[in-house]
Amino acid sequence: MVRTSYRAPKFIKNFVDWLSVAFLRVLAFLRLAKFSADIEKVKTFRSRVIWEEAKRRGIPMEQVILFGQPLDYYRALLRQGFAGDTKTIYFESIPIPPESLDMRRNWDDKFILKGEFEKRGIPVPRCFALPLFHSQKNLEKIFSKLEKPVIIKPKVGSRGRHTITNINSLQKFREGIAITRQISPYLVVEEHLLGDVCRATLVDGMLAGFFRGHAPTVVGNGKNTIKKLIEERDKDRPERVEKIRVGEELHSHLARLGYQIGDILPEGKSITLSYHFGRLFGGRTVEMIDGLHPSFIPIFERAAQAVDLAVVGFDSIIPDPTKPAETQKWGIIECNTLPFIDLHYDALEGKPRNIAGMIWDLWR
Repeated sequence: MVRTSYRAPKFIKNFVDWLSVAFLRVLAFLRLAKFSADIEKVKTFRSRVIWEEAKRRGIPMEQVILFGQPLDYYRALLRQGFAGDTKTIYFESIPIPPESLDMRRNWDDKFILKGEFEKRGIPVPRCFALPLFHSQKNLEKIFSKLEKPVIIKPKVGSRGRHTITNINSLQKFREGIAITRQISPYLVVEEHLLGDVCRATLVDGMLAGFFRGHAPTVVGNGKNTIKKLIEERDKDRPERVEKIRVGEELHSHLARLGYQIGDILPEGKSITLSYHFGRLFGGRTVEMIDGLHPSFIPIFERAAQAVDLAVVGFDSIIPDPTKPAETQKWGIIECNTLPFIDLHYDALEGKPRNIAGMIWDLWR
């Protein structure tokens, strides 16, 4: 139930698991907590696809309701063996077997992950951890070592919040650090790879799904302003694609590309409108494991072997996933130890992948 790092001895992990379940049962006895079978209260789409697959398999599953608030924690009753023995498991969002929850290192830390992958010859962008206290000279030294543009992001997590992209000057570098430190004091700076954001999800060491997200873009015609191109683009967008959000984030993104929203974009010039990808930000999404060039598969499987996790998602920047890996500059940018597997179900294009089923199969 509890994910622990390599620093925690097994007996401590087992005790923490036992204590968590015991405490939950006490709260339920006191009627401060309860278990709900109402799937409509599910907290995330990730958990929903897990629950829907459990129902198809006849696995009873319930959600933890604490002080009247639904949590992203659940329990399920599994039948095991020919004798029909049952076992109750507790989990956060994804039912990962307990022996696969321990991490040798904190793989959610982007700097640690890239350092490990670099040693193993797995493609990653060049990366530096920014010290909490730094001198101007030290910042200049780090900035000079990286190919431009660069990107600044929190070392751990953030889901794209306060990530600053397309940084080409030392001044913008300093400004980006100040903005990103609003969410985390611990940052990394890395080369800004060019391409689409892709998610490779692996279950039990095997590639289970490959999702490609396109950032929203416009192409100039030499006549219309960027604002007008956005308006025309929004008129023709598919129903499930959100409108482009015109606000401070868009203006900042365009400025780092050297444009303002009122500029006329030259004919044939293509620019992105956000560093976010996917239909929720006005882009496109494709589930394309069958179209992925086979040269990528052993690389992602080596990455899964390196982190030694039964369920893992790797985000990568790849110019064209349909072409050989060795012919383009690409890299894995982060690891998701509790990946949003629902991405592979809800793409605009491509056949959904039943990754929830593969995860439940881990308990056989």
